[in-house]
Amino acid sequence: MKRLRVMALALMTVLLLAAVLPVPASADYKMKVNTKWLRLRTGTGTDYPTRGWYGKGQVVTVVTSKSTRQWYYVKTSKGQKGWMYKGYLTKYNAPVKAAAEPASGTAVATKNVKMRKGPGTGYDVIRVIKSGKHMRIVGRTGSWYKVKYDGKYGFVYRGLVKKQ
Repeated sequence: MKRLRVMALALMTVLLLAAVLPVPASADYKMKVNTKWLRLRTGTGTDYPTRGWYGKGQVVTVVTSKSTRQWYYVKTSKGQKGWMYKGYLTKYNAPVKAAAEPASGTAVATKNVKMRKGPGTGYDVIRVIKSGKHMRIVGRTGSWYKVKYDGKYGFVYRGLVKKQ
């Protein structure tokens, strides 16, 4: 009888610790919003307040240690954390970054241009270069120029700048 109580107490201790201790995170991964708008919420349900809205195609990082069966705990590209419903997110495979070909010269933005971390719209925006601003071209990948602007390197779509 005493042995049974000790085993029961040990089992209860293990279950209590499993409920309290954090689950070790596996590698975080990226997901993309697949609906027109998706809310970032403070909790796992539609009754929780909204922290922000994210449009179709926007990419978030899933923090796997906190996700549930129906909700992902995510971190946005701006560092904001919260919950998103799983049904409106799809797996995101970042485009493979192609090596920039040699290119040189300067270009001027013909309108406000998003400078991105890589050559494609799937990459995060580093900054917006205002119309009329000049940048130095340091390479080319397909339809994208690798540029240096205001001390930072990034990629801009060639159709939105005029080479000089």
